[in-house]
Amino acid sequence: MLLAVEEQTAVLCGRVLPVMFISLFGFEVLMQLGAAKKIEPLGKPLAKAARLPPLTVVTFFASIGSLIAANTMLAQFHQDGLIKGRELVLGAVFNTVPVHFKETLTYQLPVILPLLGMRLCLVYVAVFWLSGLLKLGYVIIAGRAAFDAKRENSDAVKPPEDSAPKGRRKVGVLLKNAWDARAKLFGKMAVIIIAVTFAVQILMESGAIEFLDRLIGPIVDSVGFPSAIVAPVSVYIFSPIVGVTSMSALLNNAAVTEYQAIVALLAGGFLMVPVTRLRGTMPRYVSILGFKHGLQVLAITTTLSLVSRAIVLAGILLFW
Repeated sequence: MLLAVEEQTAVLCGRVLPVMFISLFGFEVLMQLGAAKKIEPLGKPLAKAARLPPLTVVTFFASIGSLIAANTMLAQFHQDGLIKGRELVLGAVFNTVPVHFKETLTYQLPVILPLLGMRLCLVYVAVFWLSGLLKLGYVIIAGRAAFDAKRENSDAVKPPEDSAPKGRRKVGVLLKNAWDARAKLFGKMAVIIIAVTFAVQILMESGAIEFLDRLIGPIVDSVGFPSAIVAPVSVYIFSPIVGVTSMSALLNNAAVTEYQAIVALLAGGFLMVPVTRLRGTMPRYVSILGFKHGLQVLAITTTLSLVSRAIVLAGILLFW
């Protein structure tokens, strides 16, 4: 078991740490070149809506490319004293919003549409879009409630000054300065993410979370759904793509209806979302944002994701 845990930890961390490394040092180089000043005006309208500093919207735009990179930038701003803890939390929630709309192109259309068909794919899209809108609404409401309106003009955080001297700077000098500024932070993040990922994988492999599987059978029986649904939903909790693929096979064989399939997957999502957050998202949030702020962001985003599923599931049950 230990070998399997080590291999899985290596795979998960191998995907995250290189991106974190590149974003951490690459962004430091850009900061030294004064890139923040050029991007900052783009964030002012969005920052004003939530009364967040413009720097948080810089990371919002960065999250379109990489959520890890965006949160790493946000953590740097907080460590440098440019944003406060509350702004760090709301900014991290803000960073997750583009992901929900980007996944329409990267996940729903190329994966869900061929497997489940147009109708069920639209339901999936509705869940993800509603989740993104709920998070955006939360950031705006919480930001306006937490921060005084006058801060927009008086105490809004300014982007860091360009520390680069006039004229060209050699690439070697920029890289050395970036290393000197961020090597310690990257080392701390890497140690935390490896340790937390390893601990979670131990729990998964030891069977400590297997009780979730045993919840599926009785629930399926109580609503009168075919027993064949149990296996795909159980797999879906731990691997959504594999679960959806298994459900697609049942649909193609007419073993379940579209209604039964989507209800089962949406219901299974109430277990899948917390499990995937615990298994993959929590180590990243804790390592990048810190234990306290990382858990706060995790709790907020997980709750809003579950609320969006509950709303869509209620709509399906009432109007399908």
